[in-house]
Amino acid sequence: MKLLHIGNADSRFPEAGPFVDALREIGELTVLRNGDALTDEARAALIRECDVLLTLWGSSRVPEQIAEAPGRLSYICNISGGISHWIPLSIVEAGIPVTNWGDAVAPEMAEAAVTLLLAVLKELLPQQLHVREGGWHRPDRRMGTMYGLRIGIYGMGAIGRKFVDYVRPYECRIRYYDPYLPPASAPAGCEAAESLERLAEESDALVIHAGLTEETRGAVNAAVLARLPDYGIVINTARGDIVEQDALFAELKTGRLRAGLDVLAGRDALEPDHPARGWPNVLFTAHDLFSANWQKPPLERYEAVCLENLIRHSQGKPLLHRFDRDRYLRST
Repeated sequence: MKLLHIGNADSRFPEAGPFVDALREIGELTVLRNGDALTDEARAALIRECDVLLTLWGSSRVPEQIAEAPGRLSYICNISGGISHWIPLSIVEAGIPVTNWGDAVAPEMAEAAVTLLLAVLKELLPQQLHVREGGWHRPDRRMGTMYGLRIGIYGMGAIGRKFVDYVRPYECRIRYYDPYLPPASAPAGCEAAESLERLAEESDALVIHAGLTEETRGAVNAAVLARLPDYGIVINTARGDIVEQDALFAELKTGRLRAGLDVLAGRDALEPDHPARGWPNVLFTAHDLFSANWQKPPLERYEAVCLENLIRHSQGKPLLHRFDRDRYLRST
């Protein structure tokens, strides 16, 4: 089985390691890192000579003509999550199998959201700032407890469900808003809200786990934020553009709300002189909370999913986390 990766200069395909070794045991692996210098025709010709195309962050875009003339290509295994930047919808619609990491990163992302929620709820940042400035007990502290906390979850997919698993032992009160989830499929003990506005109105903390689509872009707007109680909390480890950032920053600037933000709108960064960097009621974690570069397992969960799907493909078995048109359009 011929495996191929065509990446651009910023491709994150590993140079070596256990994952690459495992790939070489499964098939003949070729890794190219000059995809941005190739024409569509040249990339298409290379892809037609492989059995499986491996894609991830920094991959070269798959040419549209592959949909009609795939050659030997019988499967595209996307090692990471989102695929729309390098795999056109026409490939999926043509029936070429395309998969991604599925729910592999749900535990890390849910853990990140719990980390931010606890840190903001316990006001760790303002407390530490107060101590470093020579103080000790803060007279204006508004620390809370997870017991009985009204948590509103926007988006009850794999990450949202794992988040529920992680916070359930704290005996929180959990509601959610997800128009695509039938009530019968919701996690036990979680109550559905009829709208995002109603969810915010009945929550102390709004935790965002939705994917970014045209429907969800800017959905957490000024009207939604206004329904949160004073000192309410916004946690976002999903996508920054789901939140109307100017509206959230306006609330944070006044101190009415608090937030833990792993992601921001646009490029996930703040200008070096942005005043929000100095606000004590918001934690910024630079879209890095799900990373693990100190305690690194031999294989990441998403690498294991890729390897399992490659073995399944070689054996003619059904693939995990395969895309169809609907999943493609709803995927971040």
